[in-house]
Amino acid sequence: MRDANATHEVRVEGVQVTIVRKRVKNVNFRVASDGSARMSVPLGMSWAQAEELARSRASWFVEHVAKVSTQNAYASGRLESGESVPLWGRPVQLRIEEGEGPRRYEATEQGIVLHTLRGDDERTRAAMLDAWYKAQIAERLRQIQPQCEARVGKRATSITLRRMTTRWGSCTASSGRIRLNVALAEFAPECLEMVLVHELCHLVVPNHGPQFYALMDLHCPGWRAAKRMLDARMPCD
Repeated sequence: MRDANATHEVRVEGVQVTIVRKRVKNVNFRVASDGSARMSVPLGMSWAQAEELARSRASWFVEHVAKVSTQNAYASGRLESGESVPLWGRPVQLRIEEGEGPRRYEATEQGIVLHTLRGDDERTRAAMLDAWYKAQIAERLRQIQPQCEARVGKRATSITLRRMTTRWGSCTASSGRIRLNVALAEFAPECLEMVLVHELCHLVVPNHGPQFYALMDLHCPGWRAAKRMLDARMPCD
């Protein structure tokens, strides 16, 4: 007899999912307010079956974890007019103008203006700021992605930008898909390039063995300095 509440961990598309066996008839998926992902399955389901089911719902987990991460991104801080926010390693001025809409952001010489609706909360402001960060990263990727891919000899089939709480980047080697953390726009530009090259190198070598680091040394000689900058907030793989 399989024990109720027994747990098993599996990583799908960069998301850690906790699978729990319960006395239930149906499979349930849940992403908590802290961004943790869980899946409850009937007692009779094997871990192998549960893992396969979790992988089939990878896009659901990724989407919902990303939403929660964005909502929580600035929950501990205040996004108020006149404060500074980081962009490419330097502080820029944040200005918030409330009105009747529509919501939009506007880049200025001084920084960023968020045109919000009256009564918008911190989560809405954070999501708007992330949209601006995404645009900044997308523009820089247009400049650096072709040369990075040429150096490594691998091309990404797609690059997705989203707020992540435990990783700066991830990839699926079998499909060539790469995901980058929106927060990279807060750091010096070499950090974005380092993470991009890191994930491209994983399309060649999927692990972190000597061959992988040899590729990093070859294609991104300054990667250790960039890694130290990122490690100050969140350790890199």
